[in-house]
Amino acid sequence: MNGSALLREETLPRRPRLLGRLPLWWSGVLFPGTTESTATSRAVLLGEVLLVLAAGLLCFWRLDCPLQEPEETLYAEVSRQMLVEDSFVVPLRHGREFYDKPPLLYWLVIGSYELFGVHDWAARLVPAGAAFLCVLATYLWGKATVGPRAALAGALMLCLAPRYAQMARMVTMNALLTLWVVAALAAAHQALRGGVLRRRWWLLSALACGLGFLSKGPVAVALVAVPVMLYQLLDRRAARAGLGWWVAYGAVVLLVALPWFVALAVRDPGFVHYFVWVHHVRRYVDPIDHPQPFWYYGPQLLLGMMPWTLLLPGLVKHLAGRAAPEAPQRGGDLGLFLLAASWALAFFSAAGCKRPSYILPVMPPLALALGCYVDAACRLGRLRPAYWAGAAVATFVLLLAAAEFLLPWYADRYSVRARVEPHAAACADGVPVLCYPHLWDGVSFYLQRNDVQVFRAEELADLLSALERQRRALVVIKEDASLERFLAALPPALEFVACSRQHPVAVGWVRPRARRTD
Repeated sequence: MNGSALLREETLPRRPRLLGRLPLWWSGVLFPGTTESTATSRAVLLGEVLLVLAAGLLCFWRLDCPLQEPEETLYAEVSRQMLVEDSFVVPLRHGREFYDKPPLLYWLVIGSYELFGVHDWAARLVPAGAAFLCVLATYLWGKATVGPRAALAGALMLCLAPRYAQMARMVTMNALLTLWVVAALAAAHQALRGGVLRRRWWLLSALACGLGFLSKGPVAVALVAVPVMLYQLLDRRAARAGLGWWVAYGAVVLLVALPWFVALAVRDPGFVHYFVWVHHVRRYVDPIDHPQPFWYYGPQLLLGMMPWTLLLPGLVKHLAGRAAPEAPQRGGDLGLFLLAASWALAFFSAAGCKRPSYILPVMPPLALALGCYVDAACRLGRLRPAYWAGAAVATFVLLLAAAEFLLPWYADRYSVRARVEPHAAACADGVPVLCYPHLWDGVSFYLQRNDVQVFRAEELADLLSALERQRRALVVIKEDASLERFLAALPPALEFVACSRQHPVAVGWVRPRARRTD
């Protein structure tokens, strides 16, 4: 070796060398094995039937429960108003443009309304269907990569996770986003396995990612692109998608999502700033609402996937230990599951705004990783399949009982349906409906009204003035100090006849006070 070559070698920075060794450690030490399936076709078929039955019951049971304030009624009502106003491009909320979220959920809920009518269960069919399909997509992803036994264990743990069973069927964008993220990750995984890029799978992943973008915005791209990039960099057995194919991936995503964004940007120049900056960049970096500490999702995930998170110490030990030659080796596919789950958890933990349902995209890949551990532990005799199956049956019974008895009580507690729906007929002839001190979307949803008037806390005088001009009006008031302020300020000529005073609202008629006759 000449002097100049030696000098170049000595001056090379150490960090690239260390990074260069990561793929060797990843593929040769941490995940050195390949997947081998030992399940029989009859056992696989039985497991698939049980999975479909369990997921179907837990996802679709008791969809007729009242919509909960504030999230479920918001998205159900925006869809209803878009349908009534024939506004299929611009989301509407009480006559105003509502740019907070992309429209795919609204479009699907509108389709459900068209088929079944405007009902709370019709709105819930969309997220419930997405949650059901996500369980099946998780199983198919695992079956194609780590075998049917690990896939079945992972998919069952997903649908039997209490937080998933509760949150995934709520009328929000999160179940739909999770479905497309899982589909995009699964297709990209197939595209990169085997050392040669499978182009159709790659483009199919981009299509699913684009639908995720149209469901909840660029978060879908972040949740898919980063773990896929890390996987192809770390695993030496994975194919390499070059720059051209990543450009094609982005082009397909934009082809799916961009037309709606362009249509709204042309219509309203302020849309881009509000949607991109306020509702994605700023909400991520600045806790403008729902602020929580960085570790918030750790307990949410541990408790939300009980009892399956009790397997996490075993999974960590399985990853850290050196397997015996005769034992099943940790496959590289397990690495992508862990990358996807870890990245999604870190991504949402770093966000300024946090809601419990945001964590849903972490659950499918984490469940598959736990499924891989259960499969390996059963093969090694460390976990008896009968014990695991017994835990699954007990968890299913408890979750189904909770859906039958606990969920209706909980939904009614945070819904206005039972308070306002009995007055729908009385309000059908244009009787004014007023809310104070803020809007409840369930009021307009269950009364089928687009003209509900809202008065803020500082607008109490305006509310009283409006009531004095009406012969009678239905008033919905927050059942707290707001009601006391309203009653204290009510003019002597008016009276409030309460129909319901149960949290979260008090509902009653305001009308001229009857004159006394002696």
